[in-house]
Amino acid sequence: MIGAPWGALRSRTGYGVGMSGRLRLGAYLVAVGDQGILLARIAPGYPRAGSWTLPGGGVEWGEHPEDALVREVYEEAGFHLRDPRFLAIDSQVYEATGGDTALHMVRLLYTARVDGEPRVMERGGSVDAARWIEPAALDRTPRLGLVDTALGLAGVT
Repeated sequence: MIGAPWGALRSRTGYGVGMSGRLRLGAYLVAVGDQGILLARIAPGYPRAGSWTLPGGGVEWGEHPEDALVREVYEEAGFHLRDPRFLAIDSQVYEATGGDTALHMVRLLYTARVDGEPRVMERGGSVDAARWIEPAALDRTPRLGLVDTALGLAGVT
């Protein structure tokens, strides 16, 4: 796994309480099927470009997290989700470095069954590819820590 651009700090330890920075709420899909694990590659020009992550992304102001999940999964992988199921919350605080502000990421993780070949629908977005990755190939796949965290929470090893 490739390291984060900020030093990861687990917020559940209490570290970071009272710090100032940005809060980002996101909704992400953990889809595991016969074809593997559905992942999306971060596009050039975005932090961690070339790394693979779960399809999903930021919840916009006033948007329900499940609506954000459905929108993001369609944009990033071309799937129309039905009946997503809440899995868990991942909460991480990343320390500020190099003039950045600290970032608190709260990620709502969902599962859903999807079938077929993924394809990126949004042009010029934050991902440039989506595909099924076989579990055996994960060790050779540059990916965000969120992938491993989510798979662990989903009971996938």
